[in-house]
Amino acid sequence: MTRCSSENNFPTTGLDWTPPTSLDCQLESDRLIIRAYRLEDAEAVFDAINESRDDHLLPWMPWAKDNHHTLESTTKYICEQMLSLANPDTFNNVGTGIFCKQTGTFIGGSGIHDVRKDTASCETGYWIRKSQIGHGYALEACARTISWALAPQASAGLGLNRVRVYCSSANTHSAKLIERLGITPEVHQRQDYYIDSIGPTDRLGWGVLADEWDCDNHSPINPLNAPA
Repeated sequence: MTRCSSENNFPTTGLDWTPPTSLDCQLESDRLIIRAYRLEDAEAVFDAINESRDDHLLPWMPWAKDNHHTLESTTKYICEQMLSLANPDTFNNVGTGIFCKQTGTFIGGSGIHDVRKDTASCETGYWIRKSQIGHGYALEACARTISWALAPQASAGLGLNRVRVYCSSANTHSAKLIERLGITPEVHQRQDYYIDSIGPTDRLGWGVLADEWDCDNHSPINPLNAPA
C-alpha cells in the first residue's frame, strides 16, 4: 500500500525472491486449520460472508460490498485462489480459509497479498465471520500465517523476509488486535485510507522481519507488548 510511485514505475530485481516450486497451504495452530480453499468450501464461505456483510465486514472489507452476492461469484473467487497456488511463476497472492480444527466449521479468511520479490515481503490480513468473533481466532490465524510467510522454504514456509499489516485508524478493534501481536508499528499516514461512510482516515501499519519472529511458536522473539 505504501509503495512510492518510482518503485511502481521503475521496479528493480532486488532480492529476486522466488516461491517454492510446489506451492500449498495446509497450516495448523492450537485451535485452527488454515488451508487453501477447495471447491467444496464455496457454500460455507458464501454463507459466512452473507451472515457478516452489512454490519461486520463493511465498511472495513470493501470486497464484501460488490462481491459474493451469489454462490457462483464465491465459487469463482475460490477458483482464482486455487489457480494462484497452481502456478509459482505468477504467484503474487492467495486467500486462505480458516477452519475450526475440532468441528471443521468455516470461521473466516486470511492469506498473503502483494508479494514483492524485490524485498521478499508480503502483506497479510484476516476476517472472522460475525458468529465466531470474540474467541481470539483472528489473532491466532494471523500469527500462524506470519509463520508460514517467514519460515524457510526448507521448512515448508515461503521464505520471505518481511510481513506487513495495515488497517484504518477508525477500525480500532483491528488495530488493537495487531498491537497484541507485539510487532513493530511502522506507519501512520494521516488521512491516507478512505473508508466508505466514514471518509479519509489515517493509515496504520506494522511490520515484522524473519529474524524477529519465532516460526515454531508463532510469536515475536522480543514482543513489544511483553510485560515489564
